[in-house]
Amino acid sequence: MLPLPLNHRGLRFAPVRTGVAVAFVTTHPHLRCKPCGWSRTTGAKHTGKRSESGSTKKTRTGCSAVCSERRRTLATETFSNREGSGGRRVRRDRGSFQVSERDQELLVLVSEQYALTLDQLARIIGRTHRTARGLRDRWCNAGWTASAKLAVNLQPFVWLTSRGSRVAQSPFRTWEPNHGLAAHIEAVTNVRLLLERELRLGTWECERAIAQDFHSRSEVRPHLPDAVLVREHERIAIEVELSLKSRARLDGIVRDLGEAYEQVWYFATARLVPTLQEVASLARWQNVAVHRYPPLTAGLLADVLRQPDADPQ
Repeated sequence: MLPLPLNHRGLRFAPVRTGVAVAFVTTHPHLRCKPCGWSRTTGAKHTGKRSESGSTKKTRTGCSAVCSERRRTLATETFSNREGSGGRRVRRDRGSFQVSERDQELLVLVSEQYALTLDQLARIIGRTHRTARGLRDRWCNAGWTASAKLAVNLQPFVWLTSRGSRVAQSPFRTWEPNHGLAAHIEAVTNVRLLLERELRLGTWECERAIAQDFHSRSEVRPHLPDAVLVREHERIAIEVELSLKSRARLDGIVRDLGEAYEQVWYFATARLVPTLQEVASLARWQNVAVHRYPPLTAGLLADVLRQPDADPQ
């Protein structure tokens, strides 16, 4: 009998006759299925004896199922620890979000101002609008914030969710979006960024913190300013007016704020400035200054530097 032919790897192949054609299968012993012990050539367990034709089909079927399951399990375990075609290992903390010091500081600021626009967030972090949008997306994916466009002519807003309030350890209630207040919230935040961060004129006290001093809503209280700027020895009430109120309402607000604070700074749109200046000139306490919104940085700083301390008359 002639020896079996060799392939390019030096393995011998034996002919196996089937119902259709002749197939060559390897007889090399180490290519048998080691995990389950079944031979890939005959489908029988390698015992040196030839299996019977009746049990060969069942044996081959069982071996194929076992081997396929093992290969599938191995592939699953392998690719579960890989990412993409580059073969990079997946981080163990994938899917979790770490809170940095910058996140904590910014989330607290969002809670104090009710909400921030993307433009304001970019100004605060000193980066581009694209970077601010990426930071916003990260917060939203973590479930800390929600974002939407609350006004047609304004950038999308970002505000805290209940989970974000817990992360920021905010003492304030979770804010529900209010489309009617969006423009006013954006304006108050712009004034804060100018006075506190750019001009560094004092420390900002937000309206939500001021309101906490009044424990009950039923308690009779004077008008609360939009914020208070705390300087060395004085507290300055900050008011932002974008829409005209009645004359009686303006008189009451100016009277309450003028009595409670050393100074009152109004920031109003150009069409409201003449009315507010007239009300301020008739006030009992001559400590009300009216500035145009949006304010001119250089002009505002010059007004503050040359303005003497107001004393009650």
